[in-house]
Amino acid sequence: MNKNKLKFVIGSVVIILAVILLAVQGMEEDTTMSYSKSVSEVHMLGERAKSLTLKVNGDLKKGSIVRNNLDLDFTIVEGNSELEIHYIGKDPIPDTFNNEMDAEVIVSGKLKDDGIFHAERIQAKCASKYEADYTSPEV
Repeated sequence: MNKNKLKFVIGSVVIILAVILLAVQGMEEDTTMSYSKSVSEVHMLGERAKSLTLKVNGDLKKGSIVRNNLDLDFTIVEGNSELEIHYIGKDPIPDTFNNEMDAEVIVSGKLKDDGIFHAERIQAKCASKYEADYTSPEV
């Protein structure tokens, strides 16, 4: 076998092995995927929710934010469903995140055995802050 053919065969084998490795990693459940769920959907998942990395969206329950040094605990709601959140991330807390705001919250993390969702990321949206004010006349 000449050198060029050998290089081609070795290169082909390396590429095929890399594709197989990526396929196997992709089949492993919940390694990098994050499932987007509402609060009620998390409760419907039951025990399975504890094995998944989740993004959960809901509304911030007014008055539920408790800050303790770097820890942050709060509750998000959807209808009658509530989910307690413990923020363990290192990112700064969004400015729109306070006990008085009506904010939609998206948290990323895992549900633990104690039923508390341990979030590593928080996103807060305050829809009213970005709505147009139609009460004042235009000039």
